Amino acid sequence: MSGYSASNNYAYDQHRQNGRGIGSVLLKGVGIILWGLISFGLTFVELVAEVVAPLLLLLGGLWWAASQMLSKLPVPAEVQPALQAFPTQLEAAGYVLTPTGLIIQGLWLLAVVAACRTLNSIIFKET
Repeated sequence: MSGYSASNNYAYDQHRQNGRGIGSVLLKGVGIILWGLISFGLTFVELVAEVVAPLLLLLGGLWWAASQMLSKLPVPAEVQPALQAFPTQLEAAGYVLTPTGLIIQGLWLLAVVAACRTLNSIIFKET
């Protein structure tokens, strides 16, 4: 041994030598926890949006395509009332769902995914 203690070798005492007390260390710890919680929330929202966005886009696109195909079909007069019963909008729990509305919501969720990834990358670079 050269006369140095383990705390000096590993710079455990660095904060005290720099004039920083336990308060600044605790404040830094609280900041890390805060940014960790924000990052967790952003990642959670991103993962949920990644699952829901393609479903909305797919359902909206299929619904729109089906309604376009059914409106263009030449059908006999007796089948026409059955085709007119095909819904162009659904109302559930006070919400009105349309094919274009589902597609737009899916695109908004893709924008949310991009925003969450951007904010997470900024947080990781700054901390």
